[in-house]
Amino acid sequence: MLTSKTSHTARIITFFFTIGFICIAYANPIANPRADEIYKLFDSGHFVSNEDNRKLLDEYKATLSADDIVRQKIYIRLNCWSLPTDTSEQIKAAVGYADEYLQIYSQPTPSLISVDLQYCKVWYLHIQGKNDHIFTDLDSAIKSAYQLEDLRLIADGRSIRGSILSYLGNFSAALEDLITAQNLYESLNLSYWANVNLGEIASSYRRFGDAETALKYQTKLEKNYLKHQQFYEANQTNSQIALSLEKLERYEEAIQRNKKTRDFWLTQNELVAAANTSVNIAGNLIRLNRLNEANTILQTTKHLITPDNDGSYSYMNLFLAEIHFKQGHYNQAIIDITRAEKSFNANNNIRGLNQTLQLKSKIYQALQQWQQAYETLESFVESHMSQDKKVFSERNSEMQIRFDTNKIQTENKLLIQRNDDKKQQLEILQRNKDMQIVIIILVAIILIIVSIFAYKQLIRKQLFKRLALTDELTKLANRRDTYSQGNHFLKAAQLSGKPFSIISFDADHFKLVNDNLGHDMGDKVLVKLASMTASMMRETDVVGRVGGEEFLILLPNIDKTKAIEIANRLVDTIDKYDWAQISPNLHQTVSAGVASYSNEEDLSPLLLKADKALYSAKAAGRNCVKAE
Repeated sequence: MLTSKTSHTARIITFFFTIGFICIAYANPIANPRADEIYKLFDSGHFVSNEDNRKLLDEYKATLSADDIVRQKIYIRLNCWSLPTDTSEQIKAAVGYADEYLQIYSQPTPSLISVDLQYCKVWYLHIQGKNDHIFTDLDSAIKSAYQLEDLRLIADGRSIRGSILSYLGNFSAALEDLITAQNLYESLNLSYWANVNLGEIASSYRRFGDAETALKYQTKLEKNYLKHQQFYEANQTNSQIALSLEKLERYEEAIQRNKKTRDFWLTQNELVAAANTSVNIAGNLIRLNRLNEANTILQTTKHLITPDNDGSYSYMNLFLAEIHFKQGHYNQAIIDITRAEKSFNANNNIRGLNQTLQLKSKIYQALQQWQQAYETLESFVESHMSQDKKVFSERNSEMQIRFDTNKIQTENKLLIQRNDDKKQQLEILQRNKDMQIVIIILVAIILIIVSIFAYKQLIRKQLFKRLALTDELTKLANRRDTYSQGNHFLKAAQLSGKPFSIISFDADHFKLVNDNLGHDMGDKVLVKLASMTASMMRETDVVGRVGGEEFLILLPNIDKTKAIEIANRLVDTIDKYDWAQISPNLHQTVSAGVASYSNEEDLSPLLLKADKALYSAKAAGRNCVKAE
């Protein structure tokens, strides 16, 4: 129902993305134990109220000397993430703060502070609802994090991008970012931030419609937070559990959960947050047709929720309109629904807008204003079809990813160990700087480390490349890399006049494999399909996984006739393979569509031709090849 971006929600994300790593403080030759202690409190994710947060930041700044450049930069970053965001003016000022220091620290680039400030600016623009133009800057900042080879910075950037994509409804891309961030947080042993990020993964499943999976993750997170007495985080998770219960139509349970959240905010004297939660309670009461109770709650909290609080304001007016509609107060319902529509449009909330348009059409019908009812219903259908098309293109099978919270990635342990070693060496150097013999020994150690570091650099670069361009399950090129190489091959064909073909194929009836044999067996089938396909192609060809069970083969310098021959050989080989080696009674086939370059300006039309051919193969009974 309601996922408002209140100052309280923003606050935990604020703390989530304060990066300024502890190792920097240790590398700083200027000792300042109190400043380091305050920083550790922020970076630990421990809940601090707005008032205490400001006091701690002021104290941090007061302890710094003018020549303590390292901690001065850390303060700027911490302060950026801790600015108030209760009103539109405050958010605008926060964006201005980030812009001001981005200008000051524009060189050298990239740098930790410039990347972090860019993340901070993007997040505030997202809170403003300006989501159309933020991804260029965010993608650039994440690219800079990769150039810096800083795993924490990469994890934070991809978690931010995943959260925003999830809010906007792009769930497949959101999960790709969020799960990558999850792996990195666990590799770095940042369990608190891994839990927060896992909450975002759960929210993505809930928003997509898989509330059962979301509820499983959220319940586990809540227990973990309560076990460690992290009551603020437990309350945030409790609020998300209420939303999942609502999706499952367990309204009474959702109401009890929301009341628990509201009581927590009241104990913290956070009246606006409590009012936001009251809006959620009212929505559930409406579902139970307890209209008078819902109306009483909304009227009581109405004065606390302003248009600046866009999420709560939108749904509050939507719920008021629904109550007035059901009570027969149609003219007041039109006033409320118009406010909700304007707010949802400003916030680019398509899901809420669809609910609003549908109800608005019903109100006009009740008023017998048939032209307005028809036009509103037409807008609803157009918006809903657009959203359905987007969801369909994401492939439902892709959303069946199940994340194991116990999975521990070990690829980055050498990096972390290296940082720990460096910190210890710096401490030894500082303690014994007057001892010549120690300096000589340390120089020798550093020379050895530098030699090892050159080798580790190669390993790290391979890790980052695999992380960015490889599908984790099949080890093939992922969708992004496949499409990138496809555009490269297409441009080469345009310049040289040589042929270029693609084969799009996917596993027939793959859902039955997952349903009957389980997702683990389904993963084995996908891995086998990938290895068989790759073994049949040339070194110059590219085989990529672009969807749940969908693959794409790029064939440079191959014409349509030859591509059809290759596709038929692939389909026949897979059909004749002894699938019983994987599971008794299993027989897997694939369908394939072939398309060849014929003056297309970019890759998208060529992909559409291949998809159309693939659909033709499906319609023809599967286990065959069709060409466009």
